Amino acid sequence: MKKIFMIWASLLMMGGSSLAQKAMTPPHVMVVPDKIYCVSHGFTQQFNNNGITETIPDYERALTEDPTLHAVLAQIAQQIMEADVNKKIVIIDLIEAINNAKADAAMAAANAGDESESVDEAIIRNSEADILVKVQFDLVKNGPEYRVSYVLKGTDAYTSRDFAPVSGLGKGSTSANPVVLLREAVFENMAPFTASLLKYYENMVENGRMVALEIKTTSTSSFNMNSKVGQYTLREQIEDFIYDNTVDGNGTERVQSGNTFMSYKGIYIPLQVTIRGRQRKQGAKDIAQKLVNFLEGNGVSADYKIRGLGKVNIYIR
Repeated sequence: MKKIFMIWASLLMMGGSSLAQKAMTPPHVMVVPDKIYCVSHGFTQQFNNNGITETIPDYERALTEDPTLHAVLAQIAQQIMEADVNKKIVIIDLIEAINNAKADAAMAAANAGDESESVDEAIIRNSEADILVKVQFDLVKNGPEYRVSYVLKGTDAYTSRDFAPVSGLGKGSTSANPVVLLREAVFENMAPFTASLLKYYENMVENGRMVALEIKTTSTSSFNMNSKVGQYTLREQIEDFIYDNTVDGNGTERVQSGNTFMSYKGIYIPLQVTIRGRQRKQGAKDIAQKLVNFLEGNGVSADYKIRGLGKVNIYIR
């Protein structure tokens, strides 16, 4: 009888594990204009990135001054949803993300005033998207006819890495409406493009999500990376924590370090973990908070600031 009970318990545990796998949250996707489109139409702003001036997209201005852009983005989002036959994708609206970022900034809550985060990074962070779909299109006139050329590409919202680009040139039409022309032009490519988005996300589920960590000791800290913290040095404690909280330690070898810093260029963290008793999707801020809690549990005071979704600066005080 005891043996039968143990078999049933084992089956229930396996079933529970299976249910947990099925409960994986779906990929969140946000459709945005490509930087190339924003630059060619003058929808940009300047950002001072640690003394280096960068040109970044101005999404809000683009949507405000280009009356067709939002309709184009909405059309692409609609086609993604229609091509997603199993309804696995959640679409995030760019305007909502912009409004959330503005409210965040107004409350002075964006990274506690950390100016290392650009406006477009703040928008992406507030969207909590897994994948961005970047759209570039041009209307070409040839005599009485118009054609639309386009490029769609998936971009990892955490690493800014592009993948699965598709491009094409639509059929000629006397209509000059880019929304209509683009809908017809991308239709044939949308199903395989959407499938590539889901494949990319499924790969993250299996192999982890890439994030970057910059860990620094401040000038007022009594610690450096070679300070003893318990049985091991601070460096060794951090190394062990990062290894234990990544997928098979992947990415931990890509680290630069010195007496006052450790820089992990890209570690792979589990996409979904149990946080306070609940299965949740994990991001860079979650692994950073875990590290801060770990350090404070060892008598080392620390805090962190996020840049976008995939980069975190951790400061040891």
